[in-house]
Formats: sequence, structure tokens, C-alpha cells
Amino acid sequence: MRQNFSAVLAARAAHSGPEVLTAGPWHITLDAAPASVHRQEGLTAVLKGQLYDLDLADLLRLYRQHGPNFPRFFDGSFSLLILDEALGTVLAVTDRMGSHKLYAAHDGERVTLSTLPDHPDFVRRPYHPAALASLLTSGAVLNDLSLYQGVQSLTAAHLHDIRPGGIRSQPYWQLLPPEGLDTRAEPELREECAELLQRAVRRRVERLRGPVHLSLSGGYDSRGLLSLLAATGREVRTFSYYQGTRRADGDATVADALAAQYGARHEHVQAYGGDLLATLRRNAIWGHGMTKFCDEVDAWQTLAAQNVSDVFVGDVVHAVHHLPLPDMAEQFARWEISPFASLGKLATAFAPTACRALETAWTAEIDQMSDGIARYGNPRQQEYLLRSQQRVTHVLLPWRERFTGHAAAVHMPYLDGAILEFIHRLPPTMLAGKRLVNGALQRLDSDIYRVPLARSSGYVTDWHSELIRHREAIREELLCGSSQLDELIEPQAIEAVLDSLSAQESVRSRRMAQVRRTLGTIRRSRAGQKILGRARVKHQRVSPAIWLLRVLTLRVADLERQRRS
Repeated sequence: MRQNFSAVLAARAAHSGPEVLTAGPWHITLDAAPASVHRQEGLTAVLKGQLYDLDLADLLRLYRQHGPNFPRFFDGSFSLLILDEALGTVLAVTDRMGSHKLYAAHDGERVTLSTLPDHPDFVRRPYHPAALASLLTSGAVLNDLSLYQGVQSLTAAHLHDIRPGGIRSQPYWQLLPPEGLDTRAEPELREECAELLQRAVRRRVERLRGPVHLSLSGGYDSRGLLSLLAATGREVRTFSYYQGTRRADGDATVADALAAQYGARHEHVQAYGGDLLATLRRNAIWGHGMTKFCDEVDAWQTLAAQNVSDVFVGDVVHAVHHLPLPDMAEQFARWEISPFASLGKLATAFAPTACRALETAWTAEIDQMSDGIARYGNPRQQEYLLRSQQRVTHVLLPWRERFTGHAAAVHMPYLDGAILEFIHRLPPTMLAGKRLVNGALQRLDSDIYRVPLARSSGYVTDWHSELIRHREAIREELLCGSSQLDELIEPQAIEAVLDSLSAQESVRSRRMAQVRRTLGTIRRSRAGQKILGRARVKHQRVSPAIWLLRVLTLRVADLERQRRS
């Protein structure tokens, strides 16, 4: 069962709930089942996620010893709440990358904290225009926003002191150092990196029982993790997605060969089973309507039914592209953070006043992101920050939490705290093309690249055709009833976009996409750039099919909440 916790703080009088505690001015209604809870002499710790190398009793001892500085002395993948009855404080701690989101709504004498993005105290509020625009243009809610006005996603790597006058947040760790980079020779850095990678895997494996499971693709990162896991001597079972005919150079085929090389039992899991309405509902219920659309949600349903307990994934921050991008707009385009204009004609589906509000609010957020990274003059540092602070923290990790985490506990060794400390001190050139980390993995295992890299995912679903195939069912089941979204996008406007899809356009789009991919590969090659100059990275228009998946998921999430209430 997925862990979650919520705490409602009231400064005046206690209110009903599963459990009421007192800390200073706060009467706290705590709903922590089935999250981990530990009490110790006037202290209560509530944890969602995992701590490494210590338990909650050890953590409270660190808190007594170091006070508000205690987050510097432990590591994990978590959201944490500390209730201190003696000092009368309520503290929330987010891990270094924000792998488990914690949301807060502060209304003076009442504060709601929850790992659920659609807590009942949140969904009563209107949509946040910038967050909605972020979701529809870029596929996820970015920049510490929440889908609801007055609700924030608490910033990663911070200790948050919850007070009646507001939430005071203090960083305990920074993604990039304010000054100074590691100037040691590359072989010495590679050696330290190899040791850190081994330790990160061992510290996660040593407490687990039974076989460990790995999501295995044909790329760099998951094969590195397979090699590291195999070296621990534990039984490793791997799986990869498939859809339709398997390609010889696709992830599933290459994963077969990798699993055989390391003696792992490999399983192919179908990414999409053909029931679009079920896929939309799972995305809506698991992702709460505000997480990147999961094309493989059916695969995670299959894995959840197999009672898999722990899944390792090769998610990373230690990479920037070979060619730095001096233009800020290209930096955003590379990581799919798109302006409102990327909606094109789809923006006309909104009411005119709503359209202007969404565009204005989202433009202000993009400007804020730009200002935040512009103070770093090196384009590679800018890319690293944008990828880490936005793409990883607000797109990838919530996706992992809600979908992979629905099936099992998620382990991300490449995001180990010691590795992050090491990576962010490296000169940016060491991150280009994953140069240093790949070199460290190759030093540990000279056969790691014996199997060639995959050239395609091999499980792309034609959502345009699926929307056409299920058009009548969508119209009858998903566009009926009323939704909070109707104030901004009427069901008739969604239906008009749905009706505009055509089979001929689907075929034409697939052909054009293939042509663009081929030309893009040639254009980005060294020969192509030598002849034509540097290939610019451009924002892609949001297609009607992708827009519909995002809007329908959001609408279904709202309808499901109404049904449950």
C-alpha cells in the first residue's frame, strides 16, 4: 500500500480526526496510516519514504543533538515531519531532490500539510493558472507550484518551520556550490565516483530481502545499475516494456541481451493494453491529474499485481549534452519546458479571459526560472540546474513516486546524497555526455558496453489513433457531468478537438515525425553541423492528441474525486 501522511494544524481549538497532538500554538490532527511513525519523549517523527543507514529512533537522536541543522547529517528519499512538543515547533523536511512531494496550504491560523496533492483542503480551491498552463504546455506542474491556488509544493533540500505567521524555509543543502569546483585529475575523480556508486547500491540492497527488481532499458544508466547490482551477489530480476512488434535495436531486445549477460531473469511487460479509458483513469487516480502522463501505466499495474516489493531505477542528474547552449530559450526547449505559445490553436479552447490569465501567469513563472539560472554564466551549469531543479524534481520524480511507487518501493542509487555532493563539485565538462560516471562504471566493469546501446524505446503508442478508436466512449463516459475544469475549458471545446482528429492526419503525422527524426539525426551529426552550423533546439508544438490526454486525465481526476466524495 502506498505511504502517505497528512497533518492539519489549527491554532485555536482541536478538531476531530484520527489523532490529535499539541505542539506550541498548534492542535494537530495527524493522519499517518500507513506512513512510518515513531514517538520518543515529547517528539513525534512521521516519515514517507526511506532513510539510509538509520531508523526513526536514530533520526530523533540526531535532531536532539543538532537541532534545526540535523538534516545535514542523514540521507534518504523522503518527506519528513517532526512534532516537538517541548519547543512547540512543527518542522517539515524535504530530501535533496524532492523525491517525495509534500504540499502545504497556509491560512494563518490553519495549515494543511499533506503528501497527497489532492487533499480535501486543497481541492476546494480554484485552479492555479500558472500550474494549469504548466501542465498543459509542458506535461507537468513545475517550479514548486501546485494545481491549486494557495497550495505550494515545499522546496527540496529545505527545513520548513511551520508557524502561524507563515512557513519559514531554510536550505540545508544546495545543488551547486556558491564557489569552487573540484580540480583533481580525472583518474582520481573517476576512482572516487566508482566507490560512491558501489556504496550507493550496497546501502540500499543490504536491508532488502529476496530478489531485487530493475527497470532495464538499453541505454547507459540502467545497464550500469544492472552491473552494480549483479556485483553485490543478490538475485536480480529485470523487466522492460514492449508494445507491438519488437525492434532489433529497441530497448526490450537489447535488455534481453543485457539480462543474459549478467544472469538476470528478464520479463517483458506490455506498456499499454488497449483500453484507453482504463489508462486515463489510472493516470488520473494514481497521478492525481497533475503528474506527467504515464504511457506505461498498464505495465505498472501488471507489476503491482505481481507483489514486487522493491524496484531499482537508473534516474540521473549527472549529465549535460556535449554541445552547450548559450541561448536560454533553447535550454528550456531541450528540457521540454514550453511557453504558452506552444499550444498554438489549442489555446482557443479556453475562454478568452482564462486564456489571457493562463498565459500571463505561466510567462511569469518561466521568467522566474530564467532569472534563477541566469546568474550562472556557464551554459552547462545552467543546463544542469534546469534539468535538476525542474525536469528531475518536478517531472521525473513525481512520475516515479506516483506510478513506479504504486507498484513497489523505489530505489534511485544515482541520486544518493554522497553522489549528488560529488557531482555538483565537478567541472561542467566532466558532466558532458555523462563522461565521468560512464568512465567510472567502465572502470568497475570492462564488459559493460559489450551489448550495443539501444536506438529506440520500441514501445511508442499511437495515441492519436487510440483517441479516434475510443472517441464515442470518451464522449459518453468522460465528457458528461460537471467538473471544476469546465469554468476554463467547456466539455464542448474538448469534444471539438476530439472530433477534429482524423485517421489520415494520424498517418501523415507518423510519416512526418519519422522524416523529422531522420533529418534531425543528420542535422545534429558532426558532419551536418560542420556543413550547416550548430543545430538550434526549438520548442515543439503540443499536438491535439497530447493535449487531449492531459486535459482528459485532469477532468477524469476531478470526476473521480467527486464520485469518491
